[in-house]
Amino acid sequence: MSTFLKHLVVPVVTLALVCAALPSCEGLAGRVDALEASVSDLKTISEYIQQVYRENKIVREIIRDGDNYILVFTDETSVTIDNSSQEVDQLTVSSDGRAVIITLSDGSKYSIPYYFAVPSSVTFLSSKPVNMVLGASASVQFRVSPSNAVFNTGDVVLEYDGANFALDSVARVKDEGGNPVPGHYTAAIRDLGVSDEYEEEAIIVITATDINGEKVSVYSSPLTLKTVSFHGINTGLPFVIIDTPEGAPIVSKEDWMAGATMTILNPDLSVSYQGSLSVKGRGNSTWTQFPKKPYALKLDSKSEILGMKKHKRWCLLANWMDRTLIRNAVAFEISRKTELAWTPSGKFVELFLNGEHKGNYYLCEQVKVDENRVNITPLKKTSVEGGYLMEVDAWFDEAYKFRSPIHDVPWQFKDPDEVNEAQFAYMQNYVREFEESLYDDAKFAARDYTNYIDCDSWVDWWLVNELAQNGDVNQPKSIYISKDVGGKLVAGPVWDFDWGTFIPVEFNPSMEKINYTCRGPRFYLNRICIEDPKFRALAKEHWMRFRSALAEIPAYIDSLAATLVASDAINIAMWPIDRTTNQDVHLSYADAVARLKQAYTEKYRWLDNIIINTY
Repeated sequence: MSTFLKHLVVPVVTLALVCAALPSCEGLAGRVDALEASVSDLKTISEYIQQVYRENKIVREIIRDGDNYILVFTDETSVTIDNSSQEVDQLTVSSDGRAVIITLSDGSKYSIPYYFAVPSSVTFLSSKPVNMVLGASASVQFRVSPSNAVFNTGDVVLEYDGANFALDSVARVKDEGGNPVPGHYTAAIRDLGVSDEYEEEAIIVITATDINGEKVSVYSSPLTLKTVSFHGINTGLPFVIIDTPEGAPIVSKEDWMAGATMTILNPDLSVSYQGSLSVKGRGNSTWTQFPKKPYALKLDSKSEILGMKKHKRWCLLANWMDRTLIRNAVAFEISRKTELAWTPSGKFVELFLNGEHKGNYYLCEQVKVDENRVNITPLKKTSVEGGYLMEVDAWFDEAYKFRSPIHDVPWQFKDPDEVNEAQFAYMQNYVREFEESLYDDAKFAARDYTNYIDCDSWVDWWLVNELAQNGDVNQPKSIYISKDVGGKLVAGPVWDFDWGTFIPVEFNPSMEKINYTCRGPRFYLNRICIEDPKFRALAKEHWMRFRSALAEIPAYIDSLAATLVASDAINIAMWPIDRTTNQDVHLSYADAVARLKQAYTEKYRWLDNIIINTY
């Protein structure tokens, strides 16, 4: 036996320490006295463990107190193993859930039984049916009581009368920090591809071994699994399947509906994403006036979606007014050809909400402050200096907002959407000073406004909206502007192009000839673009840099539209358009896309000629 073991004495823990470690100290003093008497003659840990074995003690709790380990037993006795005078890692105490493992410096190990509970019940977190997709897997969460129940996940089985699905695996549910959530598990259930039409009940059975080595089995209540009917849908797009609690409809754009689940399947029906989330409506006129509703998604945990960077917040854009479905996507691609800091990414999908096919949607990144999105410094409550994401929008419907004092522009705080009085005053004053520099003739002549805006971003933002013929700028609507610590007003990201954009002049009753779309008097571009030759020169410099890349957009339009032909055929039958805002409502899909491409090509050529020859 090592010198260390011969001299390591196991002292008794004091009554005060035991009381701190245990839920109740009632009747404990006598037991501590008895333990003290028995421990006082022990010379080594190994000798003490032998006595633990003889008395069939079971550890209920392990407490780490500095370098010491306190073992609390089920008979309300406890012992402190003093490791403070030894070198680091001379002695370790660990647990595998069923036993306490004491490892000594010579490598010898001792195992003391550790109290554990066996499952007494298993409950599914949702009672609604699980929608199964042919050949794909579904994720089902269940809770085991008590939360400290110990069992082998490999001993969990799915029992039912049939052969349509099977239990693939069972895993612990983890929180955002990667820590297991006590008592919560996820079962992956896979459809075996046997039938595309079934509705069956199954139960989870957990078998565990109790402290005496006897088998104990618990059974869940029945869970209904049924196939989701795609009605022969195979458009080549991913499937987004969202189920709300008890199938409740989404009726509010103000209140999040928590407890929903989302599964995203790749076109080959392999699972791309599974998780829980909250959902609500989104948009202004698109939510209140249009039949096909857009939605906002807030995942419970940050996740990558269809190859897009990790975040919680996403949008499902309905694009009901857009006969081509691609106006937003095309505008975003134009933006990516410039040097704007960030442009939302998106993917076209087929949406199934509570088992009902809702048609073609554009699943895209929501505009938020984040290192993967609008990358500015998050604003702290204790400071006015920080990242502000503002929205200029005539809807003027956010909680914190102001109209600028000189030019009467509607500014709103978007992220954060709540600010204190000092922060509100800071941005309001900054905008006032900016407008003074722009609309005071002397200051404008001195180009004082360039001290307040980042001209490079404003040029790029204007070029994107001009090429898309986005008349919303003149409302003004859906204009995002950010300001970072010590920085100027940065234009972007671009947003909202689904209607009133990409219309050839011959079909646009509001335009007599190809002209400037984004230089109306309601926003700031009017004076800057028209009256400042240096800003125009900067615009020409940027245009010449992006000119070749922007000429590739018509090819992008063709390639993107080709992937949506099958989806559009189903979508337009589900959601016929009854308004002529984009002047293509009565066209076939191919003709509508051709008209969009015509609009872009004409505007590109016109702008190219104007910039090169007059700027």
